[in-house]
Amino acid sequence: MKHPRIRPSHLAATAALGLLATAAGCGGSKDTPSGGGGSGSAGGAVGSGAAPGPAVTVAPSRGPEHPVYSLVDNRLSAHLLRGGGLLAAGGSAGLAKYVRFGNAMSGNKGPWALRAKQGDVPVARLVGSKGKLVVPLTAAELGSSTVRVRVFSDKAAPRPFSVRVNATNAAKNETSAQVQPGWSTVELAIPAGQLVEGENELLFFVGGGDGLDVAWIQVGGTSAPADDTAVALYDKDAQALRLPEGGGLAYYVTVPDKAVLTGDLTSPGCEVAVTATGEDGTVVTGSLSGAGAGVALGELAGKAARVTLTGAGCPEAKLAKAALVVPGAAPTAERGEAPKYVVFFVMDSLRADRVRLFNPDARPEAPTWDKLGETSAVFTNFYVQGNESQVSHASLWTSLYPIKHGKLGEKQKLDPKWVSIDEVAKTAGKFVAGVSANGYIRPKFGFGTGWDKYANHIEEQVGLRGEDVVARGLGFLGDRKDPWFLYLGTIDTHVSWRAKSPWIEKYSPNYSGRFAQTFSGGDAEKARSLGISDAEKAHVRALYDSNVSYQDDLLAKLIAELEAKGMWDQTMLIITADHGDEQWEDGRVGHGATNRDMLIHVPLLIHYPALLKPGRYGEGAESVDVTPTVADALGVTADAEWQGQSLIPLTQGIGAGYLTMAFNSMYEDRHAGRIGHWKVRTSGAGSSQVYDLAASPDEQREATGASAAIGGRVVSDPLWMLRQWNKDWRKAQWGNAANVTARFAGDLGE
Repeated sequence: MKHPRIRPSHLAATAALGLLATAAGCGGSKDTPSGGGGSGSAGGAVGSGAAPGPAVTVAPSRGPEHPVYSLVDNRLSAHLLRGGGLLAAGGSAGLAKYVRFGNAMSGNKGPWALRAKQGDVPVARLVGSKGKLVVPLTAAELGSSTVRVRVFSDKAAPRPFSVRVNATNAAKNETSAQVQPGWSTVELAIPAGQLVEGENELLFFVGGGDGLDVAWIQVGGTSAPADDTAVALYDKDAQALRLPEGGGLAYYVTVPDKAVLTGDLTSPGCEVAVTATGEDGTVVTGSLSGAGAGVALGELAGKAARVTLTGAGCPEAKLAKAALVVPGAAPTAERGEAPKYVVFFVMDSLRADRVRLFNPDARPEAPTWDKLGETSAVFTNFYVQGNESQVSHASLWTSLYPIKHGKLGEKQKLDPKWVSIDEVAKTAGKFVAGVSANGYIRPKFGFGTGWDKYANHIEEQVGLRGEDVVARGLGFLGDRKDPWFLYLGTIDTHVSWRAKSPWIEKYSPNYSGRFAQTFSGGDAEKARSLGISDAEKAHVRALYDSNVSYQDDLLAKLIAELEAKGMWDQTMLIITADHGDEQWEDGRVGHGATNRDMLIHVPLLIHYPALLKPGRYGEGAESVDVTPTVADALGVTADAEWQGQSLIPLTQGIGAGYLTMAFNSMYEDRHAGRIGHWKVRTSGAGSSQVYDLAASPDEQREATGASAAIGGRVVSDPLWMLRQWNKDWRKAQWGNAANVTARFAGDLGE
């Protein structure tokens, strides 16, 4: 058994520098009103004759530093620990991280109505007769195999109530009780061994009619909460986290390089114990007291971790300004001139792992990509919002998630009411032209109303090679010197795959079989039944790779043309894809069938150093961010409906430094989220799969054990928070679901 490495890391608050105003500190008893001084007042009142209290210590300065993750702003992601167990607050919007539900576009409203009220008590309402929650438990929280539920029943008679824990056998795994009329606390003794360390599925049932109001659910723990205020985790007046003695909060985070966990406790006697457990078993411990103290988490840099804060030394500690901070002053924006010209180049079906900028082991030669990477912003964790052309392009065009734009089928037209990327360019005064070889991407299907010139080569039945598309686009521009926006949509990496010389001769020099020149769409559909040998599969992959290199060569010629015209230095170039393609990783060829990374992780490179600082950015980025980025670059006001946000500030360091989530929806039936090398895939309300992409990049082997429990929660918490509020989410207001702004909890009333 691997023993965890313990790293005590307490940056002590040693300097007593006088009294601080009590903006946050120790409360008195639990009955002390929010915002009251309680026993936390620092010293007696001036002129009262009262003896002064002990001074509050202030930690020595660590030099300039700035927060990259606020524990206060992200409080709805915190897991409450009370009475030795996990306490889920039914009335909090944060319950969303435990809730599981299916396709919200098919009329599925989910089993729980969040943010409801029973009188003055916030509750979650069990809408029907059953509802599921999935909660994480540590070994310490398994000390008691008890589930306690605080419920309100509006029925006149007692009702049967039960919970099925990690059910594989319903009769064996179900524990029953009775719910009394009005308010009651139901205690369910779970047989030993049913609750486990890691993720636990709790399926609740109620009889005697639908509906039940739930104030809180405690899983594990040796004692029930003394009263319903135990679910309170935030003092709005003090803008501080509330930590009763022995109670705590647990966050699942990714730890930045050189990160320090800081916070202010401005009443003497209060402490907060910090325990951070990394995905590899490394444990860092320390404590916070006074103001400005910190616990260094450098041992965990780059790792997923569970960070637990526990109150000690006073009835209730109030921790203000709690955050992960990193060295250096907060960055400021530095903006150059807006681009006069914009090229938006979508290389259909281009996988990120076949471009060396994103995978150093990629085979295809792509010297243009390589050179551009030196002077461009490269987004290494970029997800599309679908896994086929129409859904993904719809999100690219409109900055809307699929649940909002609703274009999920071939016969559906993207609603013209949404402000799209071509209209942004038109508003900026550009001549707006587009050429696509993808038959779906044309105004007929809702893709734009602001075009001055537009051609779809499948519709017109003309050349489909990338060189035909680029030549047509440049022809639309002619000798035009006034500002323009040009969209180019090539399909060379989209099946059918046709051999491109001289690259096919390099990548598959000795093949002469049935797929020598072409692997068609029909071949892809029948890939499981054609009896394709390993050698043939290798050649088909070489066909694809030859087209990666071919499109790279086209890119070089396009840049050379812009340089010759004196336009390159004034041009913003955006290169991305709408999805990737499977190539037998799971037996299939093509797209539309899954949300593995080879389908949804695609390149995004933006070249325009005057606005986007060159570098590699691992924070989560998505298709919905592209149109707001173009608008920001061109000085066009963001549309109020857009759900993405500009990536320009990120490249200037604003909002950077903490790994955030990239998100994908597959027709709203399946979803995926990725943070760093951790990925979670879900299928409706069913079970989730956790993948460590560093160990299994093709997602053929699920991660297990303690590392998966931590890495999986780092992703699943924001994934389900985003799913719950997906239709309302606007990153410009709420941030990324893995690192939200202060407005998120505030807008949800918490």
